[in-house]
Amino acid sequence: MREFEHKRKVRKILSSPWLLLPLAVVFFFLVKAVGNIYLKDRASAAELRSSQERLARLEDRQSRLAAATEKLKTESGIESEIRDRFQMAKPGEREIVIVESAPEQNQTAAVSRSFLQKIWDFFTIR
Repeated sequence: MREFEHKRKVRKILSSPWLLLPLAVVFFFLVKAVGNIYLKDRASAAELRSSQERLARLEDRQSRLAAATEKLKTESGIESEIRDRFQMAKPGEREIVIVESAPEQNQTAAVSRSFLQKIWDFFTIR
């Protein structure tokens, strides 16, 4: 019988509002802390991805710059860079300019005429 009374007393204490209210407050603050940690984890993961992408871009740029400096160590690399930047040519070299031909005006006029105009022209010109 004493065991039954002891269990009843423990159950009464555990279900009392004086114990449940502080437990609810502690639970609320724990949930809030876990939520903040989750948000910080998400932000740090996004920052990590951003940093990794930036690192990849910087490594790519570094490799391109290293290749460019290696190219400038050769005589032909220096010559091609001078030609590109300053548009210079060696003595005796000439520039070739290719110009596209303009379409003839008669072709565009014939294309822009309507079907009825063509029939009218067929009967009036002959």
